Amino acid sequence: MDQIVSRQTGADALSAHIAAIDEHGYVRIPQVFDTDTVAEALDRVKYWFDKTLDAQSDRMPRLNRQQSMVYNLQAKDIFFSRLILQTRVIGDILRHYLNDQWFSALPADAPNYILRSFLARSSNHRMPMHIDSFVPYTGDHPFIMQCSILLEDQTKENGCTIIVPGSHKSGRYADQDAFETALPLEAKAGDLMVWDSRIWHGAGENVSGGTRWSIIATFCRWWIKQAFDIPGTLPQQIYDQLSDREKAVMGYCSVPYDDETRGIDMKRGYDLLPGKVADYRF
Repeated sequence: MDQIVSRQTGADALSAHIAAIDEHGYVRIPQVFDTDTVAEALDRVKYWFDKTLDAQSDRMPRLNRQQSMVYNLQAKDIFFSRLILQTRVIGDILRHYLNDQWFSALPADAPNYILRSFLARSSNHRMPMHIDSFVPYTGDHPFIMQCSILLEDQTKENGCTIIVPGSHKSGRYADQDAFETALPLEAKAGDLMVWDSRIWHGAGENVSGGTRWSIIATFCRWWIKQAFDIPGTLPQQIYDQLSDREKAVMGYCSVPYDDETRGIDMKRGYDLLPGKVADYRF
């Protein structure tokens, strides 16, 4: 079984990416990020890993324990947010799948999906088959999608992601028996992977003795709960550098009001963006 690689460029590229995700549940787009950008991202990820390693909660889910992880990249360095929010192919794919066409408070060509979580990881041990959509379901409308930027080559030896093409259409939770026959997604640093969160996936054991860092941004429709309180915890100096469109992706146009005396509509426009993060609670 060969993996799905979309090498299209120009006007037909987006259609090719979407066709691959529709049919197979994922796509790999080679060399979206150049060598210098990848090197800088890797250096910054390693810096934050060393800086935050001892600060992580001891209430860690079983599958995340003893894994090399950096959480909440959006709050660490504006570089990480720019990496995903200013890469056109990412925005084009996500608007196609996750935008709410009835979110009329924002321009029709602007993103109204939100960032659910943003992390970097270098898996050490085997990851069982799972889905990231919380529940399996069938249909043409994903609720959650992942974008993975590879900062180092992924190989079978270093425990690359494995995937079951087409399983996003199954309407079932991941079957652990599929692990041995799943497709290894071997890929190069600089590649971009995008997948429907319903797809069955996991990771092999890293027996290489090295790392395989990647950045994974999870996006969801505006009405799904974020993994962390991103709007309430974003550093002010990062907030000040974001455009209105980027602030909307962080969730500031769809956070709930405190109560009905402040308002009731969770789908709000740029004119109601807070001036300061501390004022995001309405």
